[in-house]
Amino acid sequence: MQEKVLKDTLMSSQNGDTLAREELIRSHKAFIAKVSSKICSRYLTWDNDDELSIALLAFNEAIDTFDSHGGASFYSFVQMVIRRRLVDYFRKEGKHQHLSLSPLNPEDEELSRYDLDASQDLFQENENQNVFAEVVENYVRVLSVYKVTLDDLVKVSPKHKDSKQTLIRVALALSNNPRLMEHLKTHKLLPIKELELLTGLKRKALEKGRKYIIALALNLSEPEFYSLKNFMQISEELGEGV
Repeated sequence: MQEKVLKDTLMSSQNGDTLAREELIRSHKAFIAKVSSKICSRYLTWDNDDELSIALLAFNEAIDTFDSHGGASFYSFVQMVIRRRLVDYFRKEGKHQHLSLSPLNPEDEELSRYDLDASQDLFQENENQNVFAEVVENYVRVLSVYKVTLDDLVKVSPKHKDSKQTLIRVALALSNNPRLMEHLKTHKLLPIKELELLTGLKRKALEKGRKYIIALALNLSEPEFYSLKNFMQISEELGEGV
């Protein structure tokens, strides 16, 4: 993607343009796969490897957090974020203990600086990272029972703050209602009609946000997943009294 087009698309994505974000992600899937495969030292495929779901979530995170005035290139930043998330997630796995700390392009001094510094910081973190990696792995496994993947969450996660807070309120209402949570866990289906009456949100909006609501309700209702509030980027909204 040409530099000006990339800059404009990135800015639109950060300003809430869903179509621009989807295009940015779609056009960079090959790049994401290449970076992730290099980091993991093996060829990864979208249909078979959870590493790519983690990397896709990291790419989406990079879109939100990249500072175009910070001096780093977007691609350098993306690679650093992807490496950080993959190391976080797979650190406890023996097959990932030898992740290369060298940059993908040795001539890229900027990437080398960011990449090496980030890797050194990550490997100095305490053992709670191992616990976190296991929690994420369990969360992914539980979501799969409801036919929800991390890739799905990247696509359906609300881009506007108001929309996000609305769905968080629904997820809170669901997670705080034992009867509705029992329905969800038993039937693996969102109790749309009951939530419509409980929250006042229209059926169409509930159906559109179904996967996101399910993921958040499980996050909020299961103590073992509490540590994922930052990972799911909902701590700030919860702190605002949502």
